[in-house]
Amino acid sequence: MKMSYSVAIISSFIGKTPEDMAHSFVFDEAYRLAQKGIDVHIIRYKVEKDSYSYGIKYHGLEKKIDVRALKFFMRNLNVYPPISLLRKPTLIYHENLYALNTYRVIERDGIDLIHAHFAYPEGLVGLLTKRSVGKPFIVTLHGYDVNVSKKHNYGIRLHPQYNLIVHKVLTNAAHIIVSSRLLYLRALEVGVKKSNISIISPGVDPNIFKPNLNKTIFREKYSLGDEPIILTVRGLKPIYNIYEVIKVAKIVPKSIRLKFVIIGDGELRSQLIKLAGDLINKRIHFLGRIPHTEIPYAMASASLLFDPCPIGQGINVLEAMACAKPVIAINTRGLWDYVIDGKTGFLVNSGDTQTIVEKIIYLLQKEEEAKRLGENGRKIVQEKFDINKRIEKIISLYEKLLSN
Repeated sequence: MKMSYSVAIISSFIGKTPEDMAHSFVFDEAYRLAQKGIDVHIIRYKVEKDSYSYGIKYHGLEKKIDVRALKFFMRNLNVYPPISLLRKPTLIYHENLYALNTYRVIERDGIDLIHAHFAYPEGLVGLLTKRSVGKPFIVTLHGYDVNVSKKHNYGIRLHPQYNLIVHKVLTNAAHIIVSSRLLYLRALEVGVKKSNISIISPGVDPNIFKPNLNKTIFREKYSLGDEPIILTVRGLKPIYNIYEVIKVAKIVPKSIRLKFVIIGDGELRSQLIKLAGDLINKRIHFLGRIPHTEIPYAMASASLLFDPCPIGQGINVLEAMACAKPVIAINTRGLWDYVIDGKTGFLVNSGDTQTIVEKIIYLLQKEEEAKRLGENGRKIVQEKFDINKRIEKIISLYEKLLSN
């Protein structure tokens, strides 16, 4: 099929440049789709005028108070499972305000396909819009929208009202994209047919995340000195288990030269800083959010990446592997593992702090072994996780849905 079609990407908080950390994985995908000649429109949840950035057309809300949103809700009342209406009326209003403006853009610009990132709220907005415009509707799942962890109070599906909304959205979408075996199983659990799910591996650009980048730029900017860096790139939220980084830092022998550098921000920042105590800005450095364009240089400066998340490895793991850095990550037993134990890094059990310490020391002392693991990781990224391969699969899916 000739690529003369358009897609509306529904993503509430995505940034407009490569520097923005907010949903950078969505921006990266949208940017490359636009480079392939697809007319890409992104609809965000904020009042803003139409704009154009990096080959992408951006749209937002016309205004925050709009009586038409109430009329839109009444037209789509039967979309909502009855129990889901037992929520704050303002939430339901905002869902329909977002959908109303998405409908406005799609109708005005003659957009051919709807692609929502996350099942809620974006997926619900896509479903409400689809009912009015009749366009093919796809949802990409990312984790919080379908995954659950009662221990960490993680996942909207823990709440019955949202669980039913997610079920409604996913079983009415034309197709679902997932990035891991775990999310595939969660989609089945919600009720999606196997034939309506595609596992499309996430991707990074190995021409941006690569070995031999300048190792001093990042260190000098953040005054990190010349000690080996153990890097973690995660939000400071309970599910990401940054507490484990602090525990590890506290029991690594003082004779081992190293620094733990944590990139990311969130609700636990003050608690984690308090827990780190006198190690702050000595052995442990919290940098907060940084421009996403700095992440490759952060990876270049590090000796290894440690990802403490117990429910799945993030894009940060693939970015580190692309930079030929070994990775220590939590073993999810094949449900969401990018690291191959003993080949590209080490998989450890969640909470096994002593083993994590031993693996860190091993990699710092065995430089040739660390190099071997890192080089293996880069090869795997080039073979399986190049973002251009992901984009080609998404385009094939678009064309299949449009041809039908």
